[in-house]
Amino acid sequence: MPDLRRRQLCRRSAFLARRAADRTAQLHAERQPPCHRQAAHGRGFPLLSRLCVHHAAARKPELAPADDDQPAQPRLGSAGAVRRAARIPGRHPPNRGRVVRRARRCGASFRRRLPAAPGGMSGLVLKGGLVACPLTAKVVPRDLVIRDGRIAGDHGTDLPQRDISGHMVIAGLINAHTHGHANLNKGVADLWPLEFSLTHGGWMAAGRDAQMVYDSTLLGAWDMLLSGVTAVYDLVVGMPAPEPEHLHAVAQAYHDAGLRAVIAPMVADIGFADSIPGLADALPAGRARALTGPPQDPQTLLRRIDEAMGFDLPEGIVWGLAPTIPHQCTPEFLQGAAALARARGWRLHMHVAESRLQAEVARALWNASPVDRLHELGILGPDFTVGHAVWLERRDFATLARYDATIAHIPASNQRLGAGVAPLRMMLEEGVTVALATDGANSSDAMNMFEAMRHATNLSRLWETPARRWVGAAQAYGMATLGGAAAMGLAPATLAPGAPADLACLSLQSPAFCPLNAPITQMVTAENGASVAHVFVAGREVLHAGRPTGFDPDALRARIAGFLPRLEANRADIRALAETTVPHVRRFLDNRRRPDLGFTRNLPCE
Repeated sequence: MPDLRRRQLCRRSAFLARRAADRTAQLHAERQPPCHRQAAHGRGFPLLSRLCVHHAAARKPELAPADDDQPAQPRLGSAGAVRRAARIPGRHPPNRGRVVRRARRCGASFRRRLPAAPGGMSGLVLKGGLVACPLTAKVVPRDLVIRDGRIAGDHGTDLPQRDISGHMVIAGLINAHTHGHANLNKGVADLWPLEFSLTHGGWMAAGRDAQMVYDSTLLGAWDMLLSGVTAVYDLVVGMPAPEPEHLHAVAQAYHDAGLRAVIAPMVADIGFADSIPGLADALPAGRARALTGPPQDPQTLLRRIDEAMGFDLPEGIVWGLAPTIPHQCTPEFLQGAAALARARGWRLHMHVAESRLQAEVARALWNASPVDRLHELGILGPDFTVGHAVWLERRDFATLARYDATIAHIPASNQRLGAGVAPLRMMLEEGVTVALATDGANSSDAMNMFEAMRHATNLSRLWETPARRWVGAAQAYGMATLGGAAAMGLAPATLAPGAPADLACLSLQSPAFCPLNAPITQMVTAENGASVAHVFVAGREVLHAGRPTGFDPDALRARIAGFLPRLEANRADIRALAETTVPHVRRFLDNRRRPDLGFTRNLPCE
């Protein structure tokens, strides 16, 4: 825990000093192979070169420092920086002082549904509760003063008071990797390994209009609120390129729920079947194209992605980009996507070495690990998050740590898909910042971060290793809060004065905390979300007495029940096609040659 705490404090100081963009540029200038340094500056990528020319014509004076709970803004006067600064209250009047790249294509502006602060005041005092600090793992009785979206250091005598005796305040949990489009697919994947899930991926996101996308996202937000989540990194489906109306619906849902979010469309220019050597040939003629479509032109696809994400987001919600898996992206597309994201100030996230097959494919295609490949292409950096990271080796984790990248550890999904046990202790020993996540509802079903913490601690004990190398409850709490903040580029909610007021109040009257012996350990080992009473994001109460304040769950359930038959009819044909393809994929997986990787992430069973 001290190492994680030290890394987080260093990261925050970098954000507050406004050096994040410069740091990324320096890393790429010093550490990339010489053959890639030119590309990192925009030469060799026609789309990026045009973007840079466009930005140069739109430069503005240097921006003032951003609020601590917002990702650091680049000091360069890019159009993206000016556009994001326009969203910060008090920076510029609406629609002034910014460059609009293109007309809004996604309908009306965001609706303001969130309630005002309690009593119309600028804050609240939570009195009489216990406070669990994620930095020290200490639980102490303390009043918390919330003022203007932050934890204040005064006594709050001018603010409304709320008695929370019998409750414990925890830092808001952060779900560092999920898929909002999957929330309507709970229960469909009982005996699916990852490759079956990818075979079914087309129909699971098909046949939807913007209202369905909105409700699917809102359903996941509701689930997360009930487990104390205040921020989420959502890798929404967008292959080959996202629909602007769907992205707008996702942003609206998180805004209405009151959650912070990074919205990162998953994109790729190679279909799943074409990305695995030999798989397309093992399928019936034309099946690969029918399931995933033809290969895409990288430059055309990048332009479509940039256009789809060309609208402003509400406060607390930012863009990311998720080139889905290394071998589903051509080098031109992957480097172009990273360059586009960094030009726009977006974060990057990828699924890396989630299954053994993915590690095998990396060796077959590049004679290297996926991390080696990402390093070679110049993709790694402090804005980069690796999802899963199951089938990686110690040297891969050392490389990620050297670039200050983060890992989203997703233990429940790894178990559900039979992917293996990720070496969490090895990640931490190599100095990687680790966040926790649930994954999507088709591979984890529940968006429950208490379960993620519990799985992380328990699985670390299955290795044949001394107990001193196990991951404890305090470390899991730190990964679910401080680690998640690092992955999303947020200021950590430490519950200390000046920190963002992102927190959850847990009732200590539930069986999980009776008797109250070790609150943090009991939270990790016994809590399931039933104790969550209130949730605050930026000082605004978004869950009160177990009920969301920004939307009506009953109305949400009714809408989903109403459109579900239509959704099933819309995707019936492509679902049937996927189901008849699975036996061919199974045969390919069973009969393939399995090279010796020199390590395993599966537990032997006699």
